[in-house]
Amino acid sequence: MDSTPLRGPGDAAPPLDCPSGLRQPVAASVSTPRYFVPHAASPVEPVPCDASEVVHVLDAFRLEPAYLGEPEWFVCTDVVGQLQLIPGSERARLPASVQAQLAHHEVASGRPPRRLAATELFFFSPELVEHPADADGFNDPVYLYGTLTGPWPGNAVTRVNGQLTVTRGDVLAGFAHGAQDAFHYVKDAESRDVPRAYHALLPGDRADQLAQGRGLVLTYPAVPAELQAHHAANGAQVASVLHAVLTQLQEDARTHQGPKELVALDLPAASRAMAIADLELRGYEVKGDIATPRPTKGGLVGKLAGWLQDEAVRVPREAPPPEFLELARRVLPLIPGWPTETERTLRAHVLAGTLSPGTPLTRATVPRAPTPPAAIPPRLPTPPVRSSDWMQDFISAHGKPGGTKPRLTSLQPKPAPRPAPAPPVSKASWQADFGPAPAAPARPASKQQEKAPAPPGKKPDWMSDFED
Repeated sequence: MDSTPLRGPGDAAPPLDCPSGLRQPVAASVSTPRYFVPHAASPVEPVPCDASEVVHVLDAFRLEPAYLGEPEWFVCTDVVGQLQLIPGSERARLPASVQAQLAHHEVASGRPPRRLAATELFFFSPELVEHPADADGFNDPVYLYGTLTGPWPGNAVTRVNGQLTVTRGDVLAGFAHGAQDAFHYVKDAESRDVPRAYHALLPGDRADQLAQGRGLVLTYPAVPAELQAHHAANGAQVASVLHAVLTQLQEDARTHQGPKELVALDLPAASRAMAIADLELRGYEVKGDIATPRPTKGGLVGKLAGWLQDEAVRVPREAPPPEFLELARRVLPLIPGWPTETERTLRAHVLAGTLSPGTPLTRATVPRAPTPPAAIPPRLPTPPVRSSDWMQDFISAHGKPGGTKPRLTSLQPKPAPRPAPAPPVSKASWQADFGPAPAAPARPASKQQEKAPAPPGKKPDWMSDFED
């Protein structure tokens, strides 16, 4: 079977060798944008739309022209972190915690929802980013692996795993332009910065299709479900992606004598802990802000290694997501040929929000009988955690035998190893005679104490439900 070249921006992507799962044909019922390749061995799942099942909001926007008279839409996540699109008319059916998130965002942002002029939308949740090694150009392709939901609007919205191919500039511009419309969450005790959910509008097709409002991909970096206790902020994931792309651009600029401003860029770290771990893996010993090479072994090989790695390096400081977004804005004009025709066409579909959703549709008012509120269906059981082995099919197809390995940016942290259970402490029966006497059971509070109001200056207990 002949290999099919991967269609990407500028046809710069290497061909797929079609190992294992990529040899199977893609189901004909799957409709995806041109630059998205579904994983043929992964199942295609229908996407439900149930406002009562969502747990967090990621985004809010208005669609033009309004689909089925619905001007406003909410991008939400369910209990396992999968994306769902909820119409604004279903806002009253959202859980109270989700409605509180919407209210806080609308007040804190002070901006009306942006407008998207599109006839076809896809929603993408990437989990891994591959930066190909030994690429020829400067604005090279980047492979995003994750779950695509769409096409929307439509009657058969599906969800499938696969690979989306874009350029480095597309990634930087997508998050940089979308930062002003990021979703605001309440700052909690665990958040160092104000938590936000960022998005990027990426091109899924050629410029001529984008001009017709088709092939637009709204991208939301995936946040592990176990980290979504209070919100679904993805600032850490966005900072990691931007740091990896900026690092690749800077390395290419130094190798190929690129823009001096990019070569001299002081690039911080998305995670100082990860930067220290990387230095230690490369043979450095970190003390404070300085990393020095470890003492080498004797012999000629050890001396040569010491000569090649004899300089101390400074551990980069950690920067918050807004700083990486600002760096992306500064670097974009330095990319040769930027902005491209695809970029200009894509940004033309994002319009500033207005105080009113637009001219309402003229409809005949028909009196409706009052209907009882819809019953909330029972919550579905939590599906098992999906394996990410399917991504290796694409990564293996891009590589060459004996070639340089690509750089991978994982958006899903590895689970920490479980501690070993402590052995039970056996206590002789005679030793219990010398232990303290058991505490007397507490007396039940009287009815007057149970109904006593909260003291002045202290909030009632029910208010704490809105602080999560």
